[in-house]
Amino acid sequence: MLTAATDINNTLFDVHRKNRLRRVGLKFLSDYDPKDRETKLATYFKFVVVRHPFDRLVSAYQEKLSTPTLMLNYYEQLIKMTFKENSTTDKDGRIKLTFDQFLYLIAKYHETSFKDGHWLSYYEHCHPCNIKYDYIIKFETIEHDLKLFYKHYFKSNESQDVMRRNSARSNITDKLEDVTRLFSAIDPNIVKEILNIYEKDFLLFSYTWDSEGVAGCSQIDEKGFECC
Repeated sequence: MLTAATDINNTLFDVHRKNRLRRVGLKFLSDYDPKDRETKLATYFKFVVVRHPFDRLVSAYQEKLSTPTLMLNYYEQLIKMTFKENSTTDKDGRIKLTFDQFLYLIAKYHETSFKDGHWLSYYEHCHPCNIKYDYIIKFETIEHDLKLFYKHYFKSNESQDVMRRNSARSNITDKLEDVTRLFSAIDPNIVKEILNIYEKDFLLFSYTWDSEGVAGCSQIDEKGFECC
């Protein structure tokens, strides 16, 4: 088993995570020479799991930066430099970051000091136009997609057990309503910049965003997709 994700920065989070994964036997494409990479990409079964780009941003913020974390501490100097007197701390003096500030940092520094795998576009992170994935699983239709995935490729119904173990993630509608609510409070100019940054993800995986919020989360069948 290997992952197609490439090295995108040198933060201690990525280095630590990569080393930890290597210790349990997971290798990265970058661990192989070019010839071996080509062979594996041609012969391995390849799949990718995607979700609406804005839902992914909300999830990254809530899990990694909405409360005091090692990652939030890592970006403290960038936050203070960017927002100056508008940067705030909690009662214990730890840096805080609001959701609109998080989006502003992505808009301003997504190619430099705020480039992180947790919110890097799928287009950059998973290279869907260079790697011909055999199957695409969409978070919004994960139950449907997993059933097809296991049935078609493994002749199994194991997806039922997977969904039971992850039942807390099943209420997708409520989740997307939260995403719409959060983004509706953001400066439209920032939303426009974020849309431009993730434009290829929207196009490749049939996602949309309009004045009503999240929409267009269409299913992709087991044949996959064509791009570029």
